[in-house]
Amino acid sequence: MPILNQQLEIIIPTYNRKPYLQHTLAQLLAPQSPVRTCTITVLDNASTDGTAELVDEFAANHTNIKHIRHLKNIGGNANIARAFEIAQKEYFWVLCDDDEYDFTAWSEVEKAIDEKQGLIVVNRQLLPDLQKNFAPAELMRLLTFCPAAIHRSDTITPEILINIYYNTANWFPHLAAVCAAFNKQLPFYVCSRNIVLEGKNDNHKGLEFHRKTPHIAYPFKMQFFEVSYFKSLALLEDKKIRFQAAEHFEANNKGFFHNILLLSKQNIIEYHDNIQNYTAPLISLSFWQKMRFCAAVILTHLLFILLYPRFAFKKRKFYDRLRQSLRNGESQ
Repeated sequence: MPILNQQLEIIIPTYNRKPYLQHTLAQLLAPQSPVRTCTITVLDNASTDGTAELVDEFAANHTNIKHIRHLKNIGGNANIARAFEIAQKEYFWVLCDDDEYDFTAWSEVEKAIDEKQGLIVVNRQLLPDLQKNFAPAELMRLLTFCPAAIHRSDTITPEILINIYYNTANWFPHLAAVCAAFNKQLPFYVCSRNIVLEGKNDNHKGLEFHRKTPHIAYPFKMQFFEVSYFKSLALLEDKKIRFQAAEHFEANNKGFFHNILLLSKQNIIEYHDNIQNYTAPLISLSFWQKMRFCAAVILTHLLFILLYPRFAFKKRKFYDRLRQSLRNGESQ
C-alpha cells in the first residue's frame, strides 16, 4: 500500500494572511496531524505583510513545504484555479489559509483514496447529521467551500481546467471540477464527520474584498455569492441535478421563493439593483423556477416602493460601512 505522502498533496492559496497561515501550517505540521509529511505548497499571491518570510521559515524547517510566490497578485479566484493547474500527485486538497481541522475521521479519507473515489467530501456542516447517502444536488451548496472536497488529479483534464479558469469570474472556480465529477458520474465519498471546519475569519464582515478594490470591472464588482452560485450551476450537464441544486442554494431551509426575496432585497440595497444579478441566474433554472424567481423579484420591488424609507436607511448604513472599510484599508 502506498504511503499517504506519495498519494496526497496539499495546496494553500494565500494573500496577506500571515497570522492565519501561520496557525494553519502549525496545525497541518503538528505531530498528531496525519498529513504532516505530505507536500504542502503555498501559493503566495505577492503578499506584502511578511507572508513570504513566514513560508520560507517553515520551509527551512520542513522539507515538504514548497513556496510559489507570484510576481503579481492574480486575485484569489485565479489563485485557486492555479492550485488545480499545478496539482501532480494522485489526490490533492486545496485549503484555505484560515480554517480549523479535526482529523478524527481521517482513516475514512485514506480508505476512500485506496478505493479511488473521484471526490472525497471532508466537510458536511450543511448536511443532515443522520443521513448517509447524498445526491450530487445536495452537495453543491456545501462544496462552494473549496476545502470541503479532496480531488483526484486525473479528473482535471485540459477541458476541465479551462472551465475552472472560466469560472474564476463566478467566484467558485473549484465548482467546475466538482461539476465535472458529477457530470462523469464518478464515485464520491462523504466522510462521517467534519475534518475541515470553516475558520473564524472576520476580516471582511460581509464586505467582499472585490467591493473594496478599485478599478475592478463593474459586473464582477456588483456580483455576489448567490448569483455566482447560480451561474456556476450552468456547468452541470444534468438538468435534474442542476434544478435540484438551485432549489437549495441557501442553507437556511426557508424555501426557494423566500430566498429569492432575500437575494433581490440584497441586490437593491447593496448592489445598486444591478440587472445582471437578475438575468444571469436564469440560465440555471427550470421554467417553474424562473417563474418563481421573477415573481419574487417583482414582489421585492413592490415592497421597495411601499417601504422606501426602510430600504433607503439600510442602504445608507451599508455604504457607510463600506466607506469606513475603505478608509481603514487606506490608512493601514
